[in-house]
Amino acid sequence: MLERRWIIGFTCLILVGLLHFVCFDLIMLYDVQKSTTAAPIELLWWSHHFSFVYDEVRQCGAFECRVTNKRQRLASARAVLFYGTALKKGDFPLPRSPQHLWALLHGESPRIVTYAPSDDFLQHFNFTSTFSRYSDLPLTTQWLPSAHDLISMDYTMSFDFKSSNLNVASPSVVFLSSDCDTMSGREHYMKELMQHINVDSFGSCLHNKNLPASLQKDYMDNLYSPKLLRFLSRYKFMIAIENAVCEDYITEKFWRPLVVGVIPIYFGSPSIKDWQPQKKSAIFVNDFPNAAALGKYLMELSENKTEYDSFRGHKLNRSHPIQNEKLLHNLMTYRYHTGDLTLEGSLFHRFECAVCKNATYRGPIRRANARHNNCPLVPIYAPLESKKEPHSLVRWRSAMKVGQCQARILKTFFRSNKPYNEADFEAELNRRMDDNRCSTDPKLH
Repeated sequence: MLERRWIIGFTCLILVGLLHFVCFDLIMLYDVQKSTTAAPIELLWWSHHFSFVYDEVRQCGAFECRVTNKRQRLASARAVLFYGTALKKGDFPLPRSPQHLWALLHGESPRIVTYAPSDDFLQHFNFTSTFSRYSDLPLTTQWLPSAHDLISMDYTMSFDFKSSNLNVASPSVVFLSSDCDTMSGREHYMKELMQHINVDSFGSCLHNKNLPASLQKDYMDNLYSPKLLRFLSRYKFMIAIENAVCEDYITEKFWRPLVVGVIPIYFGSPSIKDWQPQKKSAIFVNDFPNAAALGKYLMELSENKTEYDSFRGHKLNRSHPIQNEKLLHNLMTYRYHTGDLTLEGSLFHRFECAVCKNATYRGPIRRANARHNNCPLVPIYAPLESKKEPHSLVRWRSAMKVGQCQARILKTFFRSNKPYNEADFEAELNRRMDDNRCSTDPKLH
């Protein structure tokens, strides 16, 4: 009965949220006083990630926009859309017309685009969709399929069953990663942890066990496949260390163990506790001085049923599974998540519609800032027993320095508002590096 009341209450919250967005659209439409005969405003994708001609009218609630990737339509466009992972430093539409809003879609950490976190770069965009809660279309919880997946018992196994699973060594820890070159030093920390406890590592990074044959082929492309979730659910703990540390950068590494009733061992977003379903839903690497101390704690916790299950309140507390009001509000109002498999629910569709509404309403011009891609300029890494930095950090710190230099160069080109190309950019970068002008930023030392 309590579970039913909770579901009904949560459904009512969702309906209230939907009503809010509908009313907001109608108010905006009234303010715009858009003519029914006017041609839709145009949004231009300035990106090479499309391998085909893209030109269609997008209906976004009360708003309508033409979305295209035909660059010859630049003069007609109200907004220019950029896809972060496909950015090219010598390919921006300059000179920029005063009518052009620039919108950036970028959900990755800085290891992909090292100049993206810089205010020198971000200030030129008027609309952003990133992992940061401060962006215009936040993707903070995009990797949580749905609230139902968080509380569902479909994959959850009891403590006793996990303990009786003789094929998994105590303390029953799983690590699934194929990236052994991370800004967070994940691979270095795991090497130390694996000296103290048994860890089943199925990815190509620190590989010591093979996945079942049915999962080996495409597990990276099917992060939430039922087969994979059932396989992972038999473990007690799952390593959840992000590839980089940024505020609100939270991937499936945190959400997936929560979905299957496994305790995540987390390192990444400093604000992660803002997003866990209950006050005690994960184990945090930063709460331990080193991997040895964490390993000892896991050994003890793996033998304590009551304490272990206290981390799984979102599964076992059926009357009040999600006690985090911020997370509840986010789940009620978020406009994109991986669980929406409809065409209208795709990330690109949601981004286009969000920009369409923003460009149509055309309120005060806003500019993004560093909070829209909230990452430290110096990479942060998991604490090592040796008290030394991971050897890879030297290279990542250097990459971030170059990224800051690139951002300053882009700022110069954008302000000059004259066309330039990749060769011009590289020539300026080489000049600054030769003059040692890329390493003068004190924030990077």
